[in-house]
Amino acid sequence: MTTATVSSSITTDGATWLLVPHPDEVDTAWRAETLELFDAVVRLDDERPEGRTDERLDTVAALDTLLAFRAGLGPGQWLVASLAVPGNWPLPVVVTVGLAEGGTTELLDLAGATGGLPVEPPSVDELPEHVGGEGPVVTRYDLDEDGAIWASVTAVRRADGVDTHVLWRTTDLGLVPVFAPLVVDLLATVENEVHA
Repeated sequence: MTTATVSSSITTDGATWLLVPHPDEVDTAWRAETLELFDAVVRLDDERPEGRTDERLDTVAALDTLLAFRAGLGPGQWLVASLAVPGNWPLPVVVTVGLAEGGTTELLDLAGATGGLPVEPPSVDELPEHVGGEGPVVTRYDLDEDGAIWASVTAVRRADGVDTHVLWRTTDLGLVPVFAPLVVDLLATVENEVHA
């Protein structure tokens, strides 16, 4: 008996999203090109009237942080970083793909609508039509042990026997209404194929 596998691809605009490879796959050329891209985004931020409110982004440290984050992810997981929110980037989003199991309740579990100790009941919406497939979009706010409030935006799509899950977390609560729609749009760019 053979076990089915899933292959996935993420097709995004390279100027607004960065697919972060595992550190073992990073070569000098990719690192140099990515730092050039980061420098270009910093220059764009500097030209905007609102600019960056904190000190200038340390692009090398930002890239190293993303690579360390990516190294900690498991099989079937990818890290995609958004460069689209002026003055607030890179924003890391975890994409997880796997064979679907279970029913509607599990979709809500996958999307983080259940469990934990939320500050208020999670907000649950349906995926917009352009994403394809069925599933929820869940926004929740949780208090951590240090008293900080974390917002989580999770969207899950079940289509053709595959669950695709995108998750973004932040303590910058003001970013949630700005970035949450982009998290959902990212889900639409993930294409999966099941191999028997």
